[in-house]
Amino acid sequence: MQLDLLKRPDGRTAILMPSGFVLDLLTPDATDMPIEDIAQCLSSQPRWGGAARPWYSVAEHSVMVSRLVPPPLAYSALMHDCEEFLGDWPSPVKVMLDRDYVKQRLHPVKDALRRWFGFDDEAPAIKQADLVCMATELRDLLPPAWLDWGHLPPPHPDRIVPVGPDRAYALFLSRYEELKHLAQPHMVKSHKAKPAKAARSKRTTPQP
Repeated sequence: MQLDLLKRPDGRTAILMPSGFVLDLLTPDATDMPIEDIAQCLSSQPRWGGAARPWYSVAEHSVMVSRLVPPPLAYSALMHDCEEFLGDWPSPVKVMLDRDYVKQRLHPVKDALRRWFGFDDEAPAIKQADLVCMATELRDLLPPAWLDWGHLPPPHPDRIVPVGPDRAYALFLSRYEELKHLAQPHMVKSHKAKPAKAARSKRTTPQP
């Protein structure tokens, strides 16, 4: 019994998921993590730091991104923000902390998720769809503001209608079931993390 206790993950560095799955952030291994954990967390995480009205979840955003890319990329697009069970940090926070440094620190977690769930979210089409969704969210869910969003493409013509956490959970899982045949678990090559820049970026048009 004592030996088992010694092997327990450190609660200061481990994340407890809704199913009871434990992910140690210092040595992340997502093997056997159920997709329901991702769906539950993303459907409970708000976009835009909770400023969107009506309330809008990362799960809904992910489903929308998956519908704006070519079909072969849809699964990876659905999963592109799955590490945000740790929280969807607004982009200004990432800029304040140094965006490259944040990506570097979170890279092992994202890579563990890529390997287990079998997706590759680095395609330019996914990044472009993400920006289209951001522009659409700004139009439909955020108040007008005197901010420079010049880096964004035009919004999607369809308007966003938020559905709430419970429905978002169901939508995410339904979309996952529809697309999971595109997954390649354990076959995705790890992406090398880019080294953090010595000087902080001067980006003035942050994005979530």
